[in-house]
Amino acid sequence: MSNANINDRASIERIYPRAVFLRESTANMRAKASMLRGLRILVGPDGTGWFELVRALHRAGEPESGADVFLCPVATAPSEAAADPYDAFLDRVIATARAAQRSDDAGRGEARRKGLRP
Repeated sequence: MSNANINDRASIERIYPRAVFLRESTANMRAKASMLRGLRILVGPDGTGWFELVRALHRAGEPESGADVFLCPVATAPSEAAADPYDAFLDRVIATARAAQRSDDAGRGEARRKGLRP
C-alpha cells in the first residue's frame, strides 16, 4: 500500500515514475492486451489530501467493482498530445482522487489493498 497526497505531485511520481508510465502506456496500446496496467485509487483523500494509490492490473473489458478506481495510461500519438502525456495523466490521477469518496470500509488484509497482482 502506498500513500500519495493530492497536494504533493512528487508523492504520486514516486509511486508511478515516468519510465513506468511510458512502458505501461505503450503496453496498454497493444491490440492483444488482455491485462491493462496502471494505478488504482483504493481510498479517497482525507482532510489533509492523503489517499491510497497502488500500481495495479485490470482485465480489459472487466467492469469496475467496489469503491476503488482504476486509471489506465494509454500512449497517444505526438500530434494528439499538445501537453506532456505523463503530466496529463498525473493531472487525471489528482482530479480523480479529489472526486473519490473516502471509505472507511477498506479493512486490513482485503485483496483490493494489495496492489499489483500477477
